[in-house]
This record gives sequence, structure tokens and C-alpha cells, in this order.
Amino acid sequence: MADDAFDEYGADASLEEIARRAGVSIATLYRHFPERQNLLEAVFLRIADSLRDEAVTLLEAADPFEAFIAWLHSHLESGACGRGLAASVMSAKLQEGTDVNTSCHQMKQAGAELLARAQAAGQVRQGIDLGDLLLVVHGIVLVNEQVPTTADRPQRMLAVVVDGLRC
Repeated sequence: MADDAFDEYGADASLEEIARRAGVSIATLYRHFPERQNLLEAVFLRIADSLRDEAVTLLEAADPFEAFIAWLHSHLESGACGRGLAASVMSAKLQEGTDVNTSCHQMKQAGAELLARAQAAGQVRQGIDLGDLLLVVHGIVLVNEQVPTTADRPQRMLAVVVDGLRC
């Protein structure tokens, strides 16, 4: 429920609206998430853990390139969720030992394995830094949040990046 509210209103979505959508009282929401930041981090953790799990599953895919690209598309889609969510949890992402920091490291490690597999198969050129690539993908999300866009433009922009990855 919080995901939907963050998608619609951004990271500043009303906690009352989130509680209403979840069918709970605001007191119940505060009991589980004493501060807005706790809720933001919980939603972000769910997304990061989902991306990690997807990467692990995709390691079994027959085509390493298609698996890696599918994972990048998932990043693009998840980055568009909860406008401003990643920026709202940046402090926790950068602070060693937080759940958010740990989850991000695990997600990136799983993604790095996907990238390495596609590179070993000769499908993605060498010298690609996963961190840089994820920043580009999230840059696509940010740009499309700030300027008038069409529904397919983020995908078209990612397609340009993907073309640059090929051997």
C-alpha cells in the first residue's frame, strides 16, 4: 500500500493516506513505523531485495545477455516507483552496517555476477562498471520524472544504453 502512495505522490506521500490504503489506523502505522524514514527504508528494502532475488534467479537463464538486460529493465521500472524514494534513504544507503546498505551491496553483488556472466559469454564488452551503469539507469528515471515524457521514452533511452554494452 505504501508503494502505491509513494508511486503516486512521491516520498512525501501522506502517512494518513498510506494508512487508509492499508486499511489500518494511523496509530497502527506509527506503531510499526515510528518515523516516516522507517517506512521509506522498509519500502526501499523490499525493492532492493526483490532486485537481488531476481538477479539470483536470472543467473540460471539460458541467455546471459538477455538475463542481464532484463535485470536492468527491472531497475528502470523499480526506479520509477516511489519518486524520490532512493534519495530519501541515501543516508542509510551510504552508512555501513544499515539494513539498506547491506541490501544494496547484496543486490549489486548479484547484479555483478549477471554482468560477469554476460561478459564471459562475449555478449557484453569488458570494462563496464556496474555502479556506473546503474547510475545511468537511475539517471534515466530522474530525467523522465523532471520533464514531460511519453510512457515509452525511458525504455527507448535504456535501449540506447544497451546498444552501447554489446560486444
